[in-house]
Amino acid sequence: MNVGKLISRLQKKEEQAFKELVFAYSKKLMSVAKLYATSMQEAQDNLQDTFVVIFDKIQEFNGEYEGQLYSWMKQILIFKSLNKNQKKYKSSESSLENAYEQTTIEADAVSQLTHKEIIKIVYDLPQGYREVFALYAIEGYSHKEIGQKMGIEESSSRSQYSRAKKILQNKINELSKVYQ
Repeated sequence: MNVGKLISRLQKKEEQAFKELVFAYSKKLMSVAKLYATSMQEAQDNLQDTFVVIFDKIQEFNGEYEGQLYSWMKQILIFKSLNKNQKKYKSSESSLENAYEQTTIEADAVSQLTHKEIIKIVYDLPQGYREVFALYAIEGYSHKEIGQKMGIEESSSRSQYSRAKKILQNKINELSKVYQ
């Protein structure tokens, strides 16, 4: 697929180009959407809303390469998802304040797990923790940027990330015991 031509067609509001875009990127973007949603239905809704925004705002896109387009679409999806859920963060943060204690990951625990098992563990994190973890560990945002995007304090981002790591450590250790 020639992304430059696709973008040009999208900017001309060609419906067939939009269908091609959705077909080409739905699966990739859905994996991102699931990180920022509490259910599959919410992830699907966020993805659908994102494609509507993409179609409406494609005139503002200035790139011509696939990586640029994907990054732009992913940013829209993340911001759309975070804005939709911003009110949930403050309440979930206080209810999960002291839920988990620190543990360490056993030496070969992660190497014993499949990619699918690791992704499932991340998806199973409480929503606020999962989103902070994804933004920090996967997307590379700073805690200050995460705080701004999510409407929380920088220190809250740090503590939610720390708690997410603890939960992940516990679950990885539990699963690794199954393999021993």
